[in-house]
Amino acid sequence: MIPPAGMALMALTVMLWLLWSDTIRSRRQPQVLYAVRIALFLIVSGVLVLNMVRYPAAFSITGRVLGVIAVGVGLFGAWYFGRRLVRRV
Repeated sequence: MIPPAGMALMALTVMLWLLWSDTIRSRRQPQVLYAVRIALFLIVSGVLVLNMVRYPAAFSITGRVLGVIAVGVGLFGAWYFGRRLVRRV
């Protein structure tokens, strides 16, 4: 089983990679891809918050800090891709 800090760190890594890879592309992606990314960012953030609320004893201080940072990046990423989606329309 993956510890909560590891799960938050993996989510943070993937979300930051998706944000970075989108910023260096010169060509725009299809609208459906932006919608899927928004959904993924919000779902991952929601799962992390749910786990932190439901199982608080499983999270150490480091795990909780990484979880909060990952949720923040997830919300920022959903906002970022939402803005890109709206600009396309």
